[in-house]
Amino acid sequence: MFSLQQDIQTHTTYSDGQNTIVEMIEVAIKTGLKSIIISDHARGWVTKDKDYFDFFQTISEYEKYLDELRQAKLLYKDKIKVLSGLEVEIGIDGEMKLSDGIKEYVARYKPDRFGVDILLGSIHSESFEEDCLKEENTSLVDRRVVLIKNMCNLIRNNKIDVFAHPFQALHGQFSDNLTFEEIKQILSTFKSEWASGHTILFEINGKKYPNYEQWSYNKYEKGEMQTNDLDFLQQYKKIGGKFVLGSDAHSTDGLQETDFSVLNELSFIDDDLYLFYGK
Repeated sequence: MFSLQQDIQTHTTYSDGQNTIVEMIEVAIKTGLKSIIISDHARGWVTKDKDYFDFFQTISEYEKYLDELRQAKLLYKDKIKVLSGLEVEIGIDGEMKLSDGIKEYVARYKPDRFGVDILLGSIHSESFEEDCLKEENTSLVDRRVVLIKNMCNLIRNNKIDVFAHPFQALHGQFSDNLTFEEIKQILSTFKSEWASGHTILFEINGKKYPNYEQWSYNKYEKGEMQTNDLDFLQQYKKIGGKFVLGSDAHSTDGLQETDFSVLNELSFIDDDLYLFYGK
């Protein structure tokens, strides 16, 4: 058995979350977590309804985010370990997609890792769709090949610490699991990165689906925890891969509705987890 000690993916009102940083931390303490990573989105996207979400449009907004996280670390240091983070969308060729405010912050201060502790790399179905539209004559079959390329290039981006909700784009685009050959290709990429000294980790999400509204438009009904490829997770574990656990909570309710029952099928123990306590 394992014990949930750290939630590595949470969102606040600085991006598309419903609660403030303080509200999220207060509930995390009540749930018994020892550590929480606030990981708001580094850039927005166009939704299926053609609405555009944009975050950190100005440098002052991003600086406010970093300042509030620094204050929270001090305020709650005796109750919970608070780490700062960003969830960064990764393009097909491995490029990092950043808002104008973060770009300006980087240009002005040249900080290490955008000024945060942990960087999560993700591929949302919407963002992948945008990238594919830029490519001419990309058929559905080609898209599958392109998506696997995108996933491998995310793993190769040596600034990224965590591959966040890794199955989201796959299920959103294809309602499918990884094939044997795709598993082999992705695991080979992980092994190469680990050998180079890049500690890139695989996130397992825990949510009570389908009550999570952000996922309701995807082609699968029961959610990532029900449809992800357990064979891949088992193979990843077999080659020595470590996991991190994230609720991907966008509200305080989300923090309290976390379900990691899939781990029972993996015979999970605490040693299989990587904890960012030392950051």
